[in-house]
Amino acid sequence: MRKLTGVLTALLLLAQVGGAFAQQSDFEVIESFKKKSQALSASLRTAQDLRQAAAIESEIGRLQTEYAQQKALLAEGLYPSTFDAAMNSLRDQAQEARERIRKAEESRQDKAKIVEYAKKSEADAKTITEITRQNTEYQAANAKLTQEIKDLGERIQQLTTENTGLIEQVKSLQAQGKKDRASIAKLKELSEKLNANIRDRDALVIKMMDSLFAEYGKGELTDAQKKDLFVSVQGKDYVGRIVSTLDGNVRYAETALFSAQDLKAAHAEERKLAAKWDEIKPFVAKIYPDAQSRDRDVATVDARIADWRKSIDATAWKSIHQLFVSQGVDIGPFADAGEFRTRLLAYVDAQTREPSRERFLAFKEKVWDSPLKDQWLPLIREQEISAAQRAEMDQRVAAWAEAIATQLRKRALMGVLAAAVLIGLAVVLLRRKKPAAA
Repeated sequence: MRKLTGVLTALLLLAQVGGAFAQQSDFEVIESFKKKSQALSASLRTAQDLRQAAAIESEIGRLQTEYAQQKALLAEGLYPSTFDAAMNSLRDQAQEARERIRKAEESRQDKAKIVEYAKKSEADAKTITEITRQNTEYQAANAKLTQEIKDLGERIQQLTTENTGLIEQVKSLQAQGKKDRASIAKLKELSEKLNANIRDRDALVIKMMDSLFAEYGKGELTDAQKKDLFVSVQGKDYVGRIVSTLDGNVRYAETALFSAQDLKAAHAEERKLAAKWDEIKPFVAKIYPDAQSRDRDVATVDARIADWRKSIDATAWKSIHQLFVSQGVDIGPFADAGEFRTRLLAYVDAQTREPSRERFLAFKEKVWDSPLKDQWLPLIREQEISAAQRAEMDQRVAAWAEAIATQLRKRALMGVLAAAVLIGLAVVLLRRKKPAAA
């Protein structure tokens, strides 16, 4: 009986101890849940970005899984709340945290956009200021250019009118054919004035080209500004002025007689204006609204430049022929390099066969050595008379000189022989007279 009573007492004590241990474990569970839920709640309040909020939500899910079996116990410990209510509260807080973070991010983005817009606005303001400045400069430059082209056009027209009158005077004097000193001096004066006017007018046209396309080539001009510039130029018949100038140059070359210096100057003027035209031709083409007008006018200028070059060449040969005529050396008519070579070689060969020292000296000293060989021929293009052909002409003239030298040597020999014969006759006569005297 005493043993049974002891066992029962021991069991009762164990039951009491076990109950105490069970109660302590429930308390710890409840406290642990509270601490974890409070820590998660605090983390949600301080979360700075959505990635942190998502990580905390994952922890909330693990917390729910970990304590799901303790709902009843937690309901007692959280009373009057419940486990589900506590979890829903955490999820609501997570949602609020996401919304707070989203709004904060939007606010930061808005501020960044405001800063960006402010910078762009400042840049736009600077751009507007710069465009305004460029427009002001463009308007001033365009006004200046318009006036300059107008002034140049008026001066070009004055020179064109004056040149027309000078050409007529030159033609009239040439037709009269007067050889007196006064007429020659007057013709020279008119020709020099005409040459100077031609150079001045060409220089003005080139200046007009440079003025226009230096302005066009500026990088800050907009397409609209360039279009306005070309419209203005087209209205002033820009290409027409170039064609008119070239026509005047062709007429002058067709009626004039050149000196070698005139030919050199004419070649330089032609090359200079042709090079400038080639430079601006692509820009001039943009003036035209239609391809037909553009092609027609550009082709017209190209043709006039080619005509000018041909007329210079033709006048050069006409002037060289006049050089022969003026010195009384008749090699026959010629109008180009081929005819000149044929006539010259035929003349020299004929003179070589029947050499005349007087004709040779007149040809060599007044025509061949100067001005033809040292002034005119260096201005003739290689395509017209090659180096080999020039050497051939020199050889033929040298052969003529050799024929003259041979003729002189023969004459000298004949003189020596004649003197010897005379001396011999004199000796014979003297010998015959001596015996008779004795």
